[in-house]
Amino acid sequence: MVMTEEKLSASIKGNRISRVYYLYGKEPFLVKTYVDKIIKKTVGDDPLDFNLIRVNGAPEIGIFNDYIDGLPVFADMKAVVINDIDAEKIDKKDFEAYIDAIRNIPETTVLIFNITGFQPDEQKEQTKELISAVSEAGTVCKLDGISPSKIAGLVVKKAGKAGIVISGEDAMFLSERVLCNMTLVSAETEKLINYVGTGGVITREVIESLVPKHLDTSVYELATAINSGKRSEAFRILDDLFAERTDPLHILNSLISAYLDFYRAKLGKITGALPSQVASQFGYAKNREGVVSRAMNSVSKLRVDYLRNTLYILSDADKRMKSSGLDVRTILEETITRLFEAGDKKYV
Repeated sequence: MVMTEEKLSASIKGNRISRVYYLYGKEPFLVKTYVDKIIKKTVGDDPLDFNLIRVNGAPEIGIFNDYIDGLPVFADMKAVVINDIDAEKIDKKDFEAYIDAIRNIPETTVLIFNITGFQPDEQKEQTKELISAVSEAGTVCKLDGISPSKIAGLVVKKAGKAGIVISGEDAMFLSERVLCNMTLVSAETEKLINYVGTGGVITREVIESLVPKHLDTSVYELATAINSGKRSEAFRILDDLFAERTDPLHILNSLISAYLDFYRAKLGKITGALPSQVASQFGYAKNREGVVSRAMNSVSKLRVDYLRNTLYILSDADKRMKSSGLDVRTILEETITRLFEAGDKKYV
């Protein structure tokens, strides 16, 4: 069956383990988390090598069958984890054998396909068939992230287990500082816990001093300064990024992404859509719904034709950076100036 993240979590907690899983999505941290939970439920914390087999890609079909058909050693169950299998690259005859094996998983084996290194195209023939076969024999779950508020709640919970206090507001600030990327949130939370120590408090000041802003966060602030007509602030942010030796092309790409967010948010505003509806319509992961909500708040007074014009300006800058012999920093500074000039008639 196809499950949501919530149902997957509940089924694992309730010891309702499927024979086969296909876990994928835009949030590799979540995929890894649930793979680890399934492994723990299946073979425990310290399994024998025979009872936990990990392999990258698609093993030859004979070896694959040996993996899943072999009996566990001194245990009731074994787990076979196939990482980043690309169904489209498997020979047709072998692929059919894979599908047949999936439909006949022994009761002593749990087979887990975990996809973290790429985003599978669910509409391609063999990928679609693989997902369908797993959904019939076991569980398929697409893990595209969780809401910013839930991420903040997990930060508070993790800190609490270590005997450390962090407010929900500051946990949200930490999450947004790294764009709700759960891998980064987890790593930065661990770093902050080690810094303040048991009995300590993770404050906003501690977060600002120890957790670097994600590039997209700084660029969002740059775009907001441009939209607000704050020229000196915009160029200060740009100078800070240059001082950190950030690649101008990376800055431009993040700026394009920010203005695409603004443009989509404005279209949502015009049609009366909710942030969650806009996020779903444009394929945002759940953990980026906060980006859409923030963008919708930012564009209330901006004209849609102004936002459309900013995309033309940024597209032109992208072409110039990739084709002209001009200094890329100069092109970026000129582009910021052009964005300010385009803002003379930006308000509704």
